[in-house]
Amino acid sequence: MASENIKLNKTNQANFTAHNGYFYTFDHAQDNLLQKTDDGNTSFSYPYDTLMSNLVRSAEFDGVYFWSLEDPGGGNNTTIRRWLIVNYVCKLQQTFAYTAGTHNYDSQAFSIEHYHTTFSSPTNSGSTTLPMTDYSDHPSINFTTTSGDPLTLHLGPNSNDEEEDVYIDTVISGGVTISGATSSGIQYSYAASDPIQYYTHMWMFNNFDGASSATGALYKFDAYTGDYITRYASGAYKDIKAATFYKVDSFSSLYGVVDTLCYIKTTNLLFINTGQAGATLPYYGSMVMENIQDDEATVITVYDITMDDQNIYRLQDKPDGTGTTWQFYSYLLSSLDSFVTSISLTAYPAMIAANTVSTSLITAFVKDQFWQPIISKNITYSVDGSDGAHLVGSNPDTLDGDGKSTITLQSGNTAREVKVTSVVEQG
Repeated sequence: MASENIKLNKTNQANFTAHNGYFYTFDHAQDNLLQKTDDGNTSFSYPYDTLMSNLVRSAEFDGVYFWSLEDPGGGNNTTIRRWLIVNYVCKLQQTFAYTAGTHNYDSQAFSIEHYHTTFSSPTNSGSTTLPMTDYSDHPSINFTTTSGDPLTLHLGPNSNDEEEDVYIDTVISGGVTISGATSSGIQYSYAASDPIQYYTHMWMFNNFDGASSATGALYKFDAYTGDYITRYASGAYKDIKAATFYKVDSFSSLYGVVDTLCYIKTTNLLFINTGQAGATLPYYGSMVMENIQDDEATVITVYDITMDDQNIYRLQDKPDGTGTTWQFYSYLLSSLDSFVTSISLTAYPAMIAANTVSTSLITAFVKDQFWQPIISKNITYSVDGSDGAHLVGSNPDTLDGDGKSTITLQSGNTAREVKVTSVVEQG
């Protein structure tokens, strides 16, 4: 049974995010952003420069800024705030207050659309051209705020811990040029592989579609101005408590590496393609989770979710596969690395004569947690009994490009139910 680890207080800490092996949570009671290790110890705390008056339902980190989704209480209202750690203080940068009116707001999950790349070559101070490893040809880099301002790039830190914000002028092959307040060029020099980061939109899972609670909706806001842009109505977006935005490589055979909005619906983690315009948003795929009690029916609530490297951390109040409730919130782990989660065997025909001659074709279908085929792995078959029933064909066999393998069962001399078992190598 999994044990408690980061131990977040249930009264005021149903939120967390992770970065570089540390966990962060907005603590309403202490008025601090707490940095915790995975054994529950607080390694550092950053006091707010503005007192936290609301409970934080969800936390996000975009690589530079921390973001909080808060319930101000009273009516269908929601507040999103952006924070920055400066000189060991968590300083409020912006507040977006969404109050009931044409739209009602009841949300417990949101995320920030953010992107991360690097300098592709050394760039000296004063330069107005920034060579970028990724995204120079990506739609997100052409983002302009609803107020008409250009996209802001956050550069650094460099080897001297220097960093700055600049504004995009034009997109060029392999990079961008900068303009506006930064037209005189960048202030610092950067090495190849120093970070470049930016954010574009806020995505809120709302339990209202406009003023109607008949279904939910996914709301899209400008993350610089807070302005409403559009919404996507669907029951799939209602009663969501955990979401994040992350760069995922688990669908490489289909899409390559993708930046995707991820959210948990019951026992599934779904991956939304937010860059696809249209009346609805398509999905890259889905991943099965293990947040279900030992009765195989009761879903365990995930209160927040964060990803770091290939790890998925789910904030829960009980471990998977049990009804036992923890004293604190702690995380459960899932992985973005593909691994075998299901093996399905079919027999055709399913009934054959017990004459030591008749045969049935046994086919195995092997899938990972994303319902993608497991390929090029060894699969081994075995058959029970001592009546002469046996397997004919390659054993072990190698799974093909569809995650499939076949072997032949030849009957024995006794009429009975024959059990064929398959085992696939993991990893």
